[in-house]
Amino acid sequence: MSQQFPTSSSANTLQSSLSNETVSTESKRAYINEMFKNELDIAAHYRDTLSRVDGMNQEALLEEYRTLGQRYEHLLRQATKLTRIGDMAQRKLMNAQQELADQAKIIEQTNGELQYKNEQLKESIEEINQLNVVLEKEQVKADNLLLNILPAQIAARLKEGEETIADQYENVTVIFTDIVGFTNLASLVSATTIVKLLNVLFSKFDALLDHYQVEKIKTIGDSYMLAAGIPNPNKDHALQAASFTFAMQNELRQFVAKTGYPISMRVGMHCGPVVAGVIGTKKFVYDLWGDTVNIASRMESHGEAGRIHCSESVYEELRHIYKFEERGTIDVKGKGKMRTFFLVDDNSLE
Repeated sequence: MSQQFPTSSSANTLQSSLSNETVSTESKRAYINEMFKNELDIAAHYRDTLSRVDGMNQEALLEEYRTLGQRYEHLLRQATKLTRIGDMAQRKLMNAQQELADQAKIIEQTNGELQYKNEQLKESIEEINQLNVVLEKEQVKADNLLLNILPAQIAARLKEGEETIADQYENVTVIFTDIVGFTNLASLVSATTIVKLLNVLFSKFDALLDHYQVEKIKTIGDSYMLAAGIPNPNKDHALQAASFTFAMQNELRQFVAKTGYPISMRVGMHCGPVVAGVIGTKKFVYDLWGDTVNIASRMESHGEAGRIHCSESVYEELRHIYKFEERGTIDVKGKGKMRTFFLVDDNSLE
């Protein structure tokens, strides 16, 4: 008598499960074990049937053999399915291994590229750092050059983007100087010697600027122009200007004693309002404008060699501090009659 056995649905379920990548390895192993257990149970049953073959008639025996053949055929198909499943799993494993190998190559290549780019970045950073050092040095040079042309406060305003600089000052002291005897000296010595002479002398004057609140405006030939009370207003502007002119005269006396050149200096001073500002776009010039500048220039041109010629405004500012020698009333070009004075340098009288 034939007996019903489990169908291949469990194997189909197993194949479907094995093809599902979301099923864990442990689950797949359990499915396989269950299938083999069922097949082993079938084989054991038929061994029992064969042991009872003597009590079976021919028709029953043939039916049992036919069923046995079907089950073994079924077992063979399941084994084939398992083989295909194993092959599929093996291919997936090989594909996964190949993908991992490809990814490893890509990662290795990417790491190599990153390392190369890091090296390039390091080199670029080093170059940038070197350029920054050079730039800082050049910036310092540019700032120093600008400070040689403009007062520090004015240079700072320009760097901050201020385009038009023009300031009104109510009371400053303007100084003009001129080297007397320079024209004759220039005709006796070479041009190189003249330039060196002026450079040495004016450099001495420039060095004095660090000790007095006086601003150098410009030099024109052998003339030297300064102002006190700008760009920072200073109530003692006249005093600073007078002290500076005394120091200039002293430097000139030492220069003449050392070189023997027969030169002296004429100085003119005047106090009053001015307009100060920057002109130019390529070659900046910090300059002064106003009647005060013109009068100071006239004080110099109407003065005497070796003396400091001052207007009455300078006299009023300093008469309680310094000695003055009244020159009297003179006719000043463009201004008419003016009362002027000579500021006495006590050191020159020793």
